[in-house]
Amino acid sequence: MVYRLRLRYALFALLLAGMGLLALASVAAAAPPDTAVYNPIVAELISGITTPTLAYELEGLTGERPVTVAGISYTIATRNVLQSEAISMATRYAYEWFAGTGLEVSYHTYTWGDYEGRNVVAEKPGLVAPDEVYLITAHLDDMPPGRRAPGADDNASGSVAVMLAARLLAERHLAYTVRFVLFTGEEYGLLGSDAYAADCAARGEDIQGVINLDMIGYNTGKPVYEIFALDGDRAVAEDSRRLAGLFVDVVSLYDLDLVSQKIVVDYYPLVGGSDQWSFLARDYPAVLVSEGFESGDFNPHYHTVDDTLSAMDLDYCADIARASLAALAHLARILPGGGAGRLSGTVTYSPTAQPVSGSTVVAFWPAYHYTFTAATDADGAYAMSLPAGEYTLTVSPASSAYSTTVATGVVIPADGAIVWDVVLRSADEPAPVPAPEEPFVLSIDFVFDLFKPARLFVLLIHHLLRLVAV
Repeated sequence: MVYRLRLRYALFALLLAGMGLLALASVAAAAPPDTAVYNPIVAELISGITTPTLAYELEGLTGERPVTVAGISYTIATRNVLQSEAISMATRYAYEWFAGTGLEVSYHTYTWGDYEGRNVVAEKPGLVAPDEVYLITAHLDDMPPGRRAPGADDNASGSVAVMLAARLLAERHLAYTVRFVLFTGEEYGLLGSDAYAADCAARGEDIQGVINLDMIGYNTGKPVYEIFALDGDRAVAEDSRRLAGLFVDVVSLYDLDLVSQKIVVDYYPLVGGSDQWSFLARDYPAVLVSEGFESGDFNPHYHTVDDTLSAMDLDYCADIARASLAALAHLARILPGGGAGRLSGTVTYSPTAQPVSGSTVVAFWPAYHYTFTAATDADGAYAMSLPAGEYTLTVSPASSAYSTTVATGVVIPADGAIVWDVVLRSADEPAPVPAPEEPFVLSIDFVFDLFKPARLFVLLIHHLLRLVAV
């Protein structure tokens, strides 16, 4: 079923406002907040990460308990890429683990000289804008290169956080697509992520942001974690800092036992230190989340056989995993369910009916502080999918010659469609003034007419009583 709502500002705005259906105004659009707003859906979601659950998955990935891979019991004693059988089994384990959540899973393969490696990619398609993608990533491989390399902190900690995020988001509805990616070859020069990011760029993929987790489990004092964002005035640097800001926001928003250290740099470890750099180098926004690298509380068992669970602070690790999941849920716009609808229409200029291209149509969902945008094409047309709900819609023309138009209380029905055609006025044209209402006069005749039915009723009773008396 298609619901059509056509708005011709000059003719119908007052009527619709009077009916309580829609309100239009020619004012500057209010920008939605850049920070996260508390969402009970997210709070419930991150409660699914517990310290015992985290520890259980870490035991399997570090060889402290056997896991089932390819139908057999197998102990992952190392995940070093030079141990061909072990890394093959580790990546297959991750593939089967993701598949068990119901997500779409694939291997992404790459070569390094004679070496053939593979990353593991799980995907949750978005309902509103599936071409816009957020990534949560970690490297699965570890050090040292021998037959025993538990790599608990570096980097089973980040890998398990990615895996748990996948499990908890698998059955949820998201506006944007999310990928859960485990890279290999990080320890030998970001091999897997470099190949993957290069392929994404070659395909022209619209990656909106990357949260990379590397070593999030070691802590001996205050629960300080560090989030690294890119310095500079390029757009990718600004977006990187925006990602970091949102991450810091959710830590306090959901009362996690963490102390945030936002570090803005243009050098190691953000540059070249882990897989986020493969994306930043290609102008994809990314951040690195890690333990106290700059503060000095860094794991002394790094790249040794002593990098085991016994040296980790698992409660601290679980809180960083929760923060990462919360940030991802806000970025990808976790939805309450209830389906989605479609909003479309055209934007034209009033006197000439000429289409207005390049206008930005913003749909703001106050209930969740989510914002969705679309742009008008050469014909003035736009279209977007939206979760079912009530929105404030804003049309901001590219040219200052036209006025901005705002509509509140627009309801997008589940599995339905709204057509919102907007006719813009000139920026210097005054807003229409409502016609004055006719004054209401209370007259004697009106009062007499008002009570006429009652008078007739009284006369009827009077005559009935006289008949009874006779």
